[in-house]
Amino acid sequence: MVDRELLGGALAALPAREREVLLLFYLEDLPLEMCAQICAVPVGTIKSRLNRARKLLRRELARKGYEA
Repeated sequence: MVDRELLGGALAALPAREREVLLLFYLEDLPLEMCAQICAVPVGTIKSRLNRARKLLRRELARKGYEA
């Protein structure tokens, strides 16, 4: 399990758009359609940002020493 400090640091290192969509989708538990409305972009863009954000977050966590 990832500790909060490590996760918070990794999230802070992400670009704002990717961080925003991760927070909306996972922490706020919003559906893709609502994330798209809030971000004022199409659902496909949200899906792309989520995919990119997951990859960037995994990379950042690995860089900080977390091993899944």
